[in-house]
Amino acid sequence: MAQTTPVSRILQIQTQNGTTASGQPKMRNTNYANVAMNASDDDLLAVGQALAALIGEPLVQIARVDQVVITQDASTNTAPTTGA
Repeated sequence: MAQTTPVSRILQIQTQNGTTASGQPKMRNTNYANVAMNASDDDLLAVGQALAALIGEPLVQIARVDQVVITQDASTNTAPTTGA
């Protein structure tokens, strides 16, 4: 069975910083690393909104990006045996 271990969390703010030559919205992602793993989604939303206001571009979305390591649970780790 797989086991996950949280490694890092990033707060990502996506804003629109203009349009392309074809008239499509041009997006910019601003990432803030080293976010506390125990930060609540409500806190991240509030901080993201405050930071977006400082960026001064229309806010598109705020995202939480979590990185986890996936390993095999040691209790189910069955190494192949070789015949003697």
